Amino acid sequence: MKKISITSQLILLSLSVVLLVSTIFTAVCLSGIIRFAEEEVYSRLNSYASIIKTNPNNNYPGQENMDTEFYIVENNEKYQSFNIFEMIDEDKLLSTIEDIKTKTIPNRGGIVYRSTLKKDGDTYYYVFMSNNEFDNYIFVITNSNYVSYVVKNVSLQVITIFLFVIMLTVFLVFVWSNRFVSRLKNIQSHIVNLPKSKYEKVYEDNSGDEIGELAKSIELMRIDIKENEKTKQEMLQNISHDFKTPIAVIKTYAEAELDGVISNEEAYKNIIEQAEILKKKVNRLLQYNSLEYLTKDKEFEHIDIKSLVLEVVSIYKYQTNIKFDLDLDDEVYFDGYKENLFTVISNIIDNGIRYAKTTIKIVLRKDRLRIYNDGEPIDSLFLNSMFKPYEKGSKGQFGLGMSIVKKTLDFFGLNLIVKNEEFGGVSFIITKD
Repeated sequence: MKKISITSQLILLSLSVVLLVSTIFTAVCLSGIIRFAEEEVYSRLNSYASIIKTNPNNNYPGQENMDTEFYIVENNEKYQSFNIFEMIDEDKLLSTIEDIKTKTIPNRGGIVYRSTLKKDGDTYYYVFMSNNEFDNYIFVITNSNYVSYVVKNVSLQVITIFLFVIMLTVFLVFVWSNRFVSRLKNIQSHIVNLPKSKYEKVYEDNSGDEIGELAKSIELMRIDIKENEKTKQEMLQNISHDFKTPIAVIKTYAEAELDGVISNEEAYKNIIEQAEILKKKVNRLLQYNSLEYLTKDKEFEHIDIKSLVLEVVSIYKYQTNIKFDLDLDDEVYFDGYKENLFTVISNIIDNGIRYAKTTIKIVLRKDRLRIYNDGEPIDSLFLNSMFKPYEKGSKGQFGLGMSIVKKTLDFFGLNLIVKNEEFGGVSFIITKD
């Protein structure tokens, strides 16, 4: 199927609308013009009838322009114009008058009746004026030439105006659509070339219309992609460095063991320790990457947070000398996926173990979970940026753990607050909206 340009579509649409409106307006307008012309004919016939009645043997103003004929009966005297029976034969005229007598009701000012009649497909307009006794009356008739003349001239003017409107509409739509399409093409070109410019090129469109709003959205997208690309590069560099250290240590101990520099037991112990560190880093990376594919294609589970906290603590309490102080209410539930919330709590506790001096305190209340460690406070400059992957703080690097925590809680619609306590230590507080 052949593609039609936006300009052509807009012109066709505009033409269709204008033609439809023109057709409807012309039909309504012509109907009104015909009624106006007919009223004008009847008005003139009334005037002519009054003039002819007083002076039937003379011509009267405008008679020659309207081809008007008359038939008068007054005091048993008949007067008629020369050509009246060319418009209507006498029998038809008299039968029409008799028919009018049966239709009209006498009134104080006499009788005035107006109507049309057909002859050989042509329309004729007439006015009948009489006294109540019908012994004095006048019948004035004319053809439809005047009505046709008015309709033809006015219609010609209306058609001329509409042709002008159509041409003006096409021109304006063409100019506007070209500008519209040009702006869209500029945006398209900008988007296509963004990767080549490494997302550095700024696109500006300060107009207040929808395309201007689209341009602003694209600019926000560019900034976001640029930041993501920067974060991605930093992550790759940091991951490479993060993985490089344990791999180098494993290699060093393996070579030392081969060279007999250290005992097998010491080498194996250190290799296993570094492999465990590397395994944990790989797991964190897989967890972070899996969040990109986390979807709401299944309903959130109603998770018992007390049971989940106890499950996580049972894993860590034998791996550290840090004391766990638990104050957990029953029947506190968060909606989400158990596996992911397990990872969240595990990462916060793991982070707490790294920095705590003696104690990790966990308090669970309705709609609120607080995990506190008595370690050094976090530099206020890094309280918000600590969720960025591998963000470096004043006391080391945060790695991926906090990024996983924040991203997961955002997905489940839960809030995370990190707070330096006045009495010392740091609290990680998870709350419902």
